[in-house]
Amino acid sequence: MLKILILLALSIIPPSYCIAANLNLTSERLIDAQNVPRYGLNLGGPSYWGAEQLRANIVRNPGFMPLLDRSIVIVEQKEGWQIKDKDSWVGRSDGFWTGGNYQVLSGEQAGEQGRIRDYRRKGQENGYFWLDKALPALIMGDALSVEKISSTQAIPQWWSNGRVNLVPYAASAYAARLQPSANYPAQLASYFDTLGGEAGRLLPINGEWQLRFKVRSERSGAKLSVRFARDKMPAFVQENIEPKSEWQSVNLTWKGLEGLSTVAAPLSLTFQAEGDGEIWLDEVYLGEKDPLPGGFRRAVVDTVKTLRPGYLRDWQGQLGDNVSNRFIGEFERHPIRYRPGDNESFFAYSIPDLFALCTQVQAQPWVIGPPTLSSSEWFSFGQRLRIEADKAQLREVVLEFGNENWNALFRPAGLSDVKQHQQVADSALAAAKRGFGSGRQLITVVNAPFLWGDSPGAIVNSTQADRVAVAPYFLYEISGNDNEKTLRQRALSSQLPLLLKQQQLSKAKNKQLAIYEINFHSTLGNAPAALRNSILKNAISGVALARQLIDASLAGLREQAVYSLAGFSVKLDKNLGDIALFGITRDLAQANRFRPTGVALAMLNEIAGGQAHSLRCNGELAACSQISAILFKDAARMRFAIVNAAETAHTMNLPCASKAITWALLDGSQSANHELESTRLIRRGKVNCAQNQASIVLPPQSLLIAKEE
Repeated sequence: MLKILILLALSIIPPSYCIAANLNLTSERLIDAQNVPRYGLNLGGPSYWGAEQLRANIVRNPGFMPLLDRSIVIVEQKEGWQIKDKDSWVGRSDGFWTGGNYQVLSGEQAGEQGRIRDYRRKGQENGYFWLDKALPALIMGDALSVEKISSTQAIPQWWSNGRVNLVPYAASAYAARLQPSANYPAQLASYFDTLGGEAGRLLPINGEWQLRFKVRSERSGAKLSVRFARDKMPAFVQENIEPKSEWQSVNLTWKGLEGLSTVAAPLSLTFQAEGDGEIWLDEVYLGEKDPLPGGFRRAVVDTVKTLRPGYLRDWQGQLGDNVSNRFIGEFERHPIRYRPGDNESFFAYSIPDLFALCTQVQAQPWVIGPPTLSSSEWFSFGQRLRIEADKAQLREVVLEFGNENWNALFRPAGLSDVKQHQQVADSALAAAKRGFGSGRQLITVVNAPFLWGDSPGAIVNSTQADRVAVAPYFLYEISGNDNEKTLRQRALSSQLPLLLKQQQLSKAKNKQLAIYEINFHSTLGNAPAALRNSILKNAISGVALARQLIDASLAGLREQAVYSLAGFSVKLDKNLGDIALFGITRDLAQANRFRPTGVALAMLNEIAGGQAHSLRCNGELAACSQISAILFKDAARMRFAIVNAAETAHTMNLPCASKAITWALLDGSQSANHELESTRLIRRGKVNCAQNQASIVLPPQSLLIAKEE
């Protein structure tokens, strides 16, 4: 009977494969006493220009709110009411922080707060702050959070010509003020889908769309023209309006007929005032008519539904945000910035938006709280999380203190000193727990480096964190001397021993390891982009990612978040070209435009979740060493995920208690560009069970998922 089963299984692979070994998989041990979730995903933040077209309203800062700046100051020296910031590169222009607020985050004076009387900086030197009072116990190394909202700068996230600025007109409400003269118009514009090149059009205007805004004339004599168009093409909208003295709502609708296109052409929305008068604008919406709850594009929601993530991680760069801004509606929400630079501001979606999406796709939220918050703000943050979790009926919320505090890249809003990181994080997470209360699960997280010699490091001593999260990226460096064969082998290399070591260190401190980001990170070395993309765009990339995720599950990690839903490319240094990172979709122009990594995540989440068991591989030792396999169980059936990292095919004999097993296969052994080939990449079939066993031949370098009928 076994010979018959093997012959049946041979039909699922091309005859050119030779079967090297016959391997028996048996259930070995229960990995976790609790049911494990499905594999998670970093949702990421939206962009104007790239593949991250997440939001139904494509306009950023649609309520014309002023910029919220928030950052962390590390005291280098103190004299009376004056403190000097430790790092010059995080400094702002002379006078920038004057009139802002500060809060002490660490040390004996943690919790103290007040006003910034003055901020001075010469050239590129370190900045000096004059506070409103002396803080006698403040010492070198202590951290302060500084914050300022300024409406005197250009309107953030918009481009303007002529006399255009912000004007407040109600409590927490601002408008864009256009003041043309007889000879000089005033123009306000926003641009979209500007990446260009081989990306093509990342935001097709298709289906029912609308442009909606509020407008009034503060001083008569000016007219407004509104235009939305793709470059060098007929306009979708072209209207002339004579505003009245009272606010009026303008709602323009049309049906877009654009499909996918490789011909890039930017989009622009322009408001132009002409004449001699004054026009105010507010509350601009441009996008899909009748948006879904949470305001994400339908293509995004449908794509995430296909991926079925257990968690959605909310990493947008929101390290300098405040509590109210994380929960408020889009017309009252401030753009934010935490590090210096005119191009560093961005407009984030809110936590209620995230929770609404989680409800639609049956995921749990993984929220990042800004390290710039004080303990009292963290208490309020916990309260607001609980209110929104109750509304959305979410089972649990994962709450992470900042993002990569250890990474100098995030120094303007991070705490790189691990002792300080622990002190502030413990105070923050304790306050958040009190605010969140009981009745729903709040999982608290601190982050740590993965590849340092002592990783995850001393942050495991945190008294308030439930998890220590790391980012086990792989295949970092590629040389021009490498070849595709060796790169395939390296991509499939297991990191299980390192994960087990770090999990053991975490458990010794009553915590578990988690993964906040994972993907290829093939940005180092001197190899041209074409060689790197021979792996990144090939099915082998999906197989390799699947092995990393399975191995992490075998190490007992519950929460894992692949990075990231969208991200068209990364430009390499030294003109080496662009590589297909970090998005697991090519783009979101339509639903389900997956790269092989996205195909693999969707496959795994077809079968993941429930009771997780390791599988013992019995057979040839060398062959078994190249197998990563996991079993998920529930009351009804068994489900398997298996990666064969070897260069040879093997027969896999699986335990089976039903009549048949259905399977799906991602074959990574063939050299080709597999981007957007998900329907062709996956082969599906069924094999009958006999004598409590089913046999399936697994091709070299491939991923198999299987489940009992």
